[in-house]
Amino acid sequence: VGRLPDAYEKLIHAVIQGESHNFVRADEVEEGWRIFDPLLQSLETPSAPHPFPYAQGTRGPPEADELINGTGY
Repeated sequence: VGRLPDAYEKLIHAVIQGESHNFVRADEVEEGWRIFDPLLQSLETPSAPHPFPYAQGTRGPPEADELINGTGY
């Protein structure tokens, strides 16, 4: 059995072959930043909401269960 190529070798091979399905286009990256940059900026303000605290090793804060139960999932 021959050696299997690692992930980077597969990506380099895709580039050489002109296969773009593993890569994001520049306009997609720009659109992502257009959408998420305002959100990230708002999360960095003093008035941004803080995560609910919960004990290590648990499923998360009780508010998460309330949200799930309230939406029917």
